[in-house]
Amino acid sequence: MAINSEAINNDEVLLKNIKAGDKNAFELVFNNYYAHLVLLAQKYLKDKDLSESIVQSVFVKMWENRKKVEIRSLRGFLVVAVRNRCTNELKHQQVVREFEKVHDDQNEAVWMTFNENVYLQHINKVIDELPEQRKKIFKMSRMDGLKYREIAAKLNISPKTVEVQMGKALKYLREQLQPLKKQLLASIAILFML
Repeated sequence: MAINSEAINNDEVLLKNIKAGDKNAFELVFNNYYAHLVLLAQKYLKDKDLSESIVQSVFVKMWENRKKVEIRSLRGFLVVAVRNRCTNELKHQQVVREFEKVHDDQNEAVWMTFNENVYLQHINKVIDELPEQRKKIFKMSRMDGLKYREIAAKLNISPKTVEVQMGKALKYLREQLQPLKKQLLASIAILFML
């Protein structure tokens, strides 16, 4: 079916020809509206490739449904179809982002809990390696929250002895936990790179 020059500017004739399966009429509509519709989609999506894909899908759907869909205004139909597709795409992207955020937060929480448990188990193991009195002083200070004077009074030793024993306990803990601390920080860094 040949399209005369008057028909080019007449949406009604183009639509009638497209409905009859005229690929030339469809190609003409595509060429007339494609660039404008891509720009419209880009205003919503801020992504040229995605915008082009959306507009192409609108044209594909229009061609596939050409016999079923009643179109009164070609420009109006295409603009509304592209805007609706863009809106749906933005909603879809939002759902995906929310799902990924929840999923990432859950993974991070599980990972952090796992690392905390490993770290705490290692701390408890190192504390248990302390000499008996030093371990008792450390636990009374750090776990029971007692002051050096109170620990000294309870154990019948001088506050200076408590201070010296705590210094030795903390030094030993730092030495023993340094490699694990580096490993834990490396694990956290890897997690944030995923």
